[in-house]
Amino acid sequence: MSRLARLSVGPMLAIGCSALLAVGQPWLASRTRVLDWHACFCDPGGDQSSLFIITFITWFQTMAVLVGAMVGRLAVPPSTGPGRAATTVALTVAAAVGALAGIPAAVREVAIGQPPPYIGLTLASVREAAIVGLVLGTVAAFGALWSVRAAVGAALGWAWLWLVGLVSTSRSGGYTAALGMLYGYSGGKGADALLADIIPLAVMAAISGGTAWWGTRRGGPRFAGMYAAMLGPSLVLAAYLRSGFPHENTGGLENAFALMVMTMMAAAGGAAAGAWRGPRRHRLLDPLIIVLAIAGILSAAAVGVASVVYGPGHFSKSVAVTLVVAALLTLPFLPGIADSATAGRREQVAYSPRP
Repeated sequence: MSRLARLSVGPMLAIGCSALLAVGQPWLASRTRVLDWHACFCDPGGDQSSLFIITFITWFQTMAVLVGAMVGRLAVPPSTGPGRAATTVALTVAAAVGALAGIPAAVREVAIGQPPPYIGLTLASVREAAIVGLVLGTVAAFGALWSVRAAVGAALGWAWLWLVGLVSTSRSGGYTAALGMLYGYSGGKGADALLADIIPLAVMAAISGGTAWWGTRRGGPRFAGMYAAMLGPSLVLAAYLRSGFPHENTGGLENAFALMVMTMMAAAGGAAAGAWRGPRRHRLLDPLIIVLAIAGILSAAAVGVASVVYGPGHFSKSVAVTLVVAALLTLPFLPGIADSATAGRREQVAYSPRP
């Protein structure tokens, strides 16, 4: 096959894959009861749990564009410079065009599901969520096509959250579970409930940490490795923010913020660990980043565990929150500082003549 033919196959594949995911995800979620169009937590409209459906629709569209563009990229020959930029734009636009099919598909699921009027779901709100997701996905796909780490990390997170949603349906209690939460298993007392609260966050943190480690272990900058690993969790948070702020009983937005906290810490620690044995090792900042990341993850988890086991423990929460805030204020900058501190060493290693 000629190069020109391969270049044309990529966008066509992106359109087809994106359209398939944009249409198939809402359909599958409705048929498997990941989305329950008649669900409401308790009293009619009292906790606004129907907004979780808006979150899912936004996220479905976002990931349809992103994954479609990534699949199309597999069929395009590698290129650099202006050729790579043109390919990136073509694949992003093609995936966005394919995802347009998800807008009427999402609206159709509302019509089929016929949600009660009191839960606030309308054709217009679902259509708007699908459009917002398409825009978010277009921006995310453009970035992911420039970074393999970001693309792989986001795809792994997408697969994991789908698995969490499917598992939640077995004990959801007749309502739509929040994106990324094992509803039906969590929220109680005991080891099972604690594990159900922690496992979804822990796996996403492991994905982010592993992606960042992979991005730096062979010489990539810590800062780039860390933030490439944050693409998937950032899209989850964006989907939650789009749906608004549900009642505190639903807990979805709090879970999304916890996801961002833990994955950012894990990504920073993974980036520093990946650089630890290479020529860019920094004897002071790298262990400090790793220690802060571990302390922040443990303290963030302790906030949730303490509230379930001991109730509102103000002292334990204040200590944990202090550690979390300290890590959040420090970690985003330390990988960049470590990169700057070892810039001369990287250049020396990169350009030193072979003996």
